[in-house]
Amino acid sequence: MKKRFLILLILIANGASASSIINLDSLGKTKLQNPFLSLNYQGGIVLPTNDFISKQKTNPSFTSYTLKYGYSSAGDCWEDYAYGMPYGGIGLYTANFYNDNHALGNPFALFAFQGTTLNDYSKPIKIKFEWQLGASFNWKPYDAFTNHENISLGSTSNVYVGLNLYASYQLLPRWDLDFGVGMTHFSNGASRLPNKGVNLFAPFFEFKYNFDSRLSLNGKSRFIPPVVEPRIDYDLLVNISSRQKKFDTTGTGLPSQYIDRNFGVYGLSFAPMLVRSYKYKYGASLDILYDESSGAKAWRATNPLDGKIYDRVTLGPFWHRFSAGLSAKGELVLPNYSIFANFGYNIIHGSSYDKRLYQVIGVKVFLKDNLFGTFGIRAARFSQAQYLYWSLGYTFKGSPLSKVRRSLPAMIKGI
Repeated sequence: MKKRFLILLILIANGASASSIINLDSLGKTKLQNPFLSLNYQGGIVLPTNDFISKQKTNPSFTSYTLKYGYSSAGDCWEDYAYGMPYGGIGLYTANFYNDNHALGNPFALFAFQGTTLNDYSKPIKIKFEWQLGASFNWKPYDAFTNHENISLGSTSNVYVGLNLYASYQLLPRWDLDFGVGMTHFSNGASRLPNKGVNLFAPFFEFKYNFDSRLSLNGKSRFIPPVVEPRIDYDLLVNISSRQKKFDTTGTGLPSQYIDRNFGVYGLSFAPMLVRSYKYKYGASLDILYDESSGAKAWRATNPLDGKIYDRVTLGPFWHRFSAGLSAKGELVLPNYSIFANFGYNIIHGSSYDKRLYQVIGVKVFLKDNLFGTFGIRAARFSQAQYLYWSLGYTFKGSPLSKVRRSLPAMIKGI
């Protein structure tokens, strides 16, 4: 189940990447632009963000290599300039960790990436930002007998997230040298415990070869972005996920806090979003959650029928599994996909395991017209993952606010 989940993540992430590097011209046709190939080297330390890392004799170090293939914008539509000459593609990542007993393993990852230019396109050195999303494999996870100190990761397969901020310099007509800093995060979103996560931060350099000769851009666009009339859109989302939780071992006979039991998590969100620009939208969200793990208890007992010992789990009271929260939501809109974040507080809170304050961050991809899918993570304390989730949603487009204001007197008079 876990591997199928991660494979589906790769397909959706790659689908988002492919859609973002296809540009629509004035004739409604699509075409891929300017392919490139790059090789990235990074080396540094593993951040001591949990006890397993911080209690090592020396901070674990790592080296990584990344091979990427993608496409970049050509500057032939208004979206290219408005969104910073976006580029994207797919990549292969591999890392070696140098730590006590090699307890982390030697993982590799498959991912999709997206990037954009932050400064003037005509400058010789361009400042760029890139994010990456995919799945990683071949970790050496927690094992109660052979790897009991590794509380960083509880599964061999985990989500891969990368963020890069760097400068790009054109060495030759087809060759670029990129150098900057990158942050990488690995986690399974509490789908299998323990899950403290692995975080990397280090400088990198990257050589990029462009297969096509590039146009000389002067930083100005002959295309005029469309005028956006302020309006309110309404997003309705249905979330499906699962999670694990830690159990109290006091008086239960359990040898460990970690039990291999997944609990279903289902959510419904409704978010009115104010749209004032093609680049961003913001609003509030009502988030209703049903979490089977809320109030669940576990203990170890002997079955009188066969005399064998079993770990038993019971769910908490039905109404204690529900929560309802209000969150502030912001969305950064890019061609064919968005990045969103929520900061919320549970008004109705049935869980004693999680905190009332929660955070959500994710990626939203439009599948057809107003129908979209999202992949995200919900957390507490900005660091403790509660679960990864998928959602399917629909956007109800609102009327321009100017039109609503003009029709409001007639509506009031009709009442």
